[in-house]
Amino acid sequence: MASVTIQDDCLAPEGYMTLKYNGPIPFKAYYVTITFMRKIWEVEAKDYWEREFRWDNTSDPRSFFVKAYVHKGIDRFTSVTIEVILEGKQPADSNKPGSLLIKIGGVLTTKFGGGSVLQDARNPIYAGLVWLYNHLFYRKQRRDYLEIWCKRRLYELKRMYQEFLGITESE
Repeated sequence: MASVTIQDDCLAPEGYMTLKYNGPIPFKAYYVTITFMRKIWEVEAKDYWEREFRWDNTSDPRSFFVKAYVHKGIDRFTSVTIEVILEGKQPADSNKPGSLLIKIGGVLTTKFGGGSVLQDARNPIYAGLVWLYNHLFYRKQRRDYLEIWCKRRLYELKRMYQEFLGITESE
């Protein structure tokens, strides 16, 4: 069955916010990522996953790349998916400084219908009702979700990384 899906970038138009870190042991940010994300979005371990984890042990400094995600269902129509990308270089000698780039972003997704013949988006009556419901009632709720579950919490995650890594706002 066809459904109506509405997606908004949490940080449109940029898409991501970035943090740069130069200092000792940049890989330590990876160890706290799951804790930070699970705490902020109030999810269980099953709602956190890593799509990509690369570690190059053949060179010095050792490069790494991680894509971590968390998925949170907000209500029966809407969910948020948050992505954190960690890309950096970790020297073999932990006394030497390394580098890290953290990219934080997310998507708010709302999906109407698709569960039955009556809720098929190709049904013009259902499509009209979805449009009406969205424009009269649900649009404000989605804007609130975008502000509360996306923007505020993404900035909270950024703040937590800054505190953990000792990054000042001017860096």
